[in-house]
Amino acid sequence: MMMPSSSSEQPTVEPSRRNPRLWLLVLFLLCGLFIAGYIERLTALERTRREVDAMAERIVSSQQRRASLLAELQRVQDPHALALRARDLLGLAPEGELPVVVYDAPTPFQLSKPSAAQTQFSATPTPPPWRQWQELIFPLSMP
Repeated sequence: MMMPSSSSEQPTVEPSRRNPRLWLLVLFLLCGLFIAGYIERLTALERTRREVDAMAERIVSSQQRRASLLAELQRVQDPHALALRARDLLGLAPEGELPVVVYDAPTPFQLSKPSAAQTQFSATPTPPPWRQWQELIFPLSMP
């Protein structure tokens, strides 16, 4: 075996420590990547929460619409309601009944001024009320 000589040959010692600036740069880059990933996940979480809220609102509105449609279905399936609807909207009546249509009667006195079309049809002007009474009481008298 050979023994190393102490005076002339000494192995060169490499620095086991690397540049601390390089380590700091690598650590900052890793921290930046972690922060960027965390922010990306937070935005994805917020977007998902908004979608969940929107879906919950749609579910509530769909349930309300379903309830109103079920109520309408029950009204439509009711035979009495169907008969009333046919009678009111279509003017139909069950067999053996005659439909009666009632029109609004015109009012005897109109509070508004007569229209131009109404005044064109009256060829003779109506006499004043005292003259009408006179003609009713004394039909043979001439003015």
